[in-house]
Amino acid sequence: MTTTSPMSNIPVYDPTVAANSASTSSNGTSATEQTQNFLKLLIAQIQNQDPMAPMDASTMTAQMSQLNMVSSMSNMNTSMTAMLNQMQSVNFMNQAALIGHSPQVAGNSMTFDGANSVILGANAANPLSSAIATITDASGNVVNTANLGALLAGMKNFAWDGVDASGNKVAAGIYKISINGTNAAGGTESPTAYVASPVAAVSKGANGDSLITLVDGRQINASTIQQWIN
Repeated sequence: MTTTSPMSNIPVYDPTVAANSASTSSNGTSATEQTQNFLKLLIAQIQNQDPMAPMDASTMTAQMSQLNMVSSMSNMNTSMTAMLNQMQSVNFMNQAALIGHSPQVAGNSMTFDGANSVILGANAANPLSSAIATITDASGNVVNTANLGALLAGMKNFAWDGVDASGNKVAAGIYKISINGTNAAGGTESPTAYVASPVAAVSKGANGDSLITLVDGRQINASTIQQWIN
């Protein structure tokens, strides 16, 4: 708690009343409070200066310039925060317009609805030959394989139509995909698998970023999307 000095209105600490008003006291960190405190200190300095050695005017000017700089930085920070909030709101509205479209997101799990094909992707770090995509069910049993042939470095899209190795339609459910290929040195590499799913909802995260909920149940950050399919 602070009381007022009768000489210069400079806040001073009074331990006898601090405990009774600690909950209502200000920490003095706002731009307005800092400006007021600076001006009070400056006035007190001028009133109590040595008449034989008065304060140099250039010193006071430098102090005022520093105060203006601090105040300007505080205002700039407020403006930047407001601008960031506005940009996040615009980005949120743009993401909301993508509901129903399908992003490609890294993952090995996919949900087959029993009817529609699942759009997939293989993102290879290096060129590969004889790349094979393997589809397995929830128990780890191989359902089907697809020969992707030679892959260039980067993304290659393909689709699984929901049929097994015998050409029969499989039941709706969750399936897994793994991809392997041979690099130029003869070693085996596993490109990152990507699975597309339509956007069901868009929500705001704790930091103001956009969180996207997909039809297959995954919730992802917009920054993790590698590719939009439609």
